[in-house]
Amino acid sequence: MSKESTPATAARREKSTQAPAHALRLLEKVRKASEARLAKQAPSQTDKPQAPHAVIIGGGIAGLVAARDLRQSGHEVTVLEATDSFGGCLRTTEVAGLKIDAGAESFALRQGTVANYLDELDLAGEIAKTSGQSAWLIQGAEEEILAHPMPATSLMGIPADVRTDEVRNIIGRAATVRAAADLITPMSKKWATEKLSVAEVVRSRMGQAVLDQLVAPVINGVYSTDPAKISIDAVAPGLRQAMQETGSLAKAVARLQASAPAGSRVAGLNGGMFTMVDTLVRQLKEDQAALVRNSPVTAISYDAQAEVPYTVTTLGEQITADRVIIATPAAQALELINPLLDEPARIGSESTANAIALAILVVDKPELDDAPRGSGVLVAKQAPLTAKALTHSSAKWPWLANEAGPGTHVLRLSFGRIGEQDALVESGDDQQLIDLAIKDASKILGVQLHQDDVLGSAVSRFSDMVPLQGEAAVERRKQLETALADFDGLAVVGAWISGTGLARVIGQARRAVAISAR
Repeated sequence: MSKESTPATAARREKSTQAPAHALRLLEKVRKASEARLAKQAPSQTDKPQAPHAVIIGGGIAGLVAARDLRQSGHEVTVLEATDSFGGCLRTTEVAGLKIDAGAESFALRQGTVANYLDELDLAGEIAKTSGQSAWLIQGAEEEILAHPMPATSLMGIPADVRTDEVRNIIGRAATVRAAADLITPMSKKWATEKLSVAEVVRSRMGQAVLDQLVAPVINGVYSTDPAKISIDAVAPGLRQAMQETGSLAKAVARLQASAPAGSRVAGLNGGMFTMVDTLVRQLKEDQAALVRNSPVTAISYDAQAEVPYTVTTLGEQITADRVIIATPAAQALELINPLLDEPARIGSESTANAIALAILVVDKPELDDAPRGSGVLVAKQAPLTAKALTHSSAKWPWLANEAGPGTHVLRLSFGRIGEQDALVESGDDQQLIDLAIKDASKILGVQLHQDDVLGSAVSRFSDMVPLQGEAAVERRKQLETALADFDGLAVVGAWISGTGLARVIGQARRAVAISAR
């Protein structure tokens, strides 16, 4: 929810009522173009062969990336987005006059996947560094809350040096002694190849306390999931090899940290990550791609013998296509794919509860100018708080601090974890969530916030972004790959296939399109 005036609300409602009609007008143009394309491809025609037509179902970041690559390879492109906006997990909102990321606000710099892609979009000059402020950790029980700076040399909470005061203050002296055993315990050769979760690695090498009090809060905050449900390779590429070479988890972390010190692992964009969506949409429109909002797809049909094998149905219109790229969340994707398959080949649509909400507060609080908790705070599960993390965005991003001005601060609090049900998150009660965010932010930051301090607020909700974790996700991806092998030109992209993170989403979308493009 955003604080809006009555005229603004009325304008939004009017726009909402006009949206389906606008979508139908665009779809009519697409349909006529499809019919004209079919006519020109008929044997009686001597015209130059027409460019193949690709329909992308879903206008999130994966769909837009796929659309751009296909357009550049010579395809006619139509993007059908079910909602009123493009971007998916990259979204923006305006609060108290500030444009703020209401979804992903940063990207990983490793391997350069995202940075290189931004260069292709002519956005390399807009890549924004963080302020370099450290992150903090909140732990405690009942009403007692303890705040500690995260170990400066840690990687996803795994310390490179377990004998520092920072680590000892968080996990205690006895747990520190246990963690130090990592330095002298032989490394199993089996670990070079077998599947390993983050939890298995950390618990075995450094003990339960490091896992529970240092690593779990980070994994929960970054990936919204349990360390036992996510691979060590997904969280820290290269760590497994470094462990084998150094013989220690701590030494492996130290090696990786030496090549990418704290504050250099992530970056953003001046003006927010949604700048990337705006740029993709603008470039696609300039290249004459058809981008249609408010057009949910209800069915796909496939005729292998037809000149143009696919027919996509949306809002009662049927659009023919040579290529179809499904870029929706898992549930919607499987609703479209399974009717194309024989009964034994159909893919289960099981998912894990994963309602996630982001509460955004813009506050007038000069006491926060000194960033008392650095760039943000991760919350241990045992702490007496509902929020799992807080990002002090105006302390993290210099461009946002400049726009907000002294005394005005942007806070983002995350609620909900994959695999767990949260009644408040699932209730849809935005006002109650904002009220709780104000209370939790006060405790986390150690600065009392009141309703009168809040200049504006908004809630952004996510669901089905990463529906399955671990082996279940791997197995379903294998099923999908087998099922799609029989359909020339059909591909599926998105986070539920690639895994979390812009680098994985962009990389997988581009590979899928390259394979499917003629």
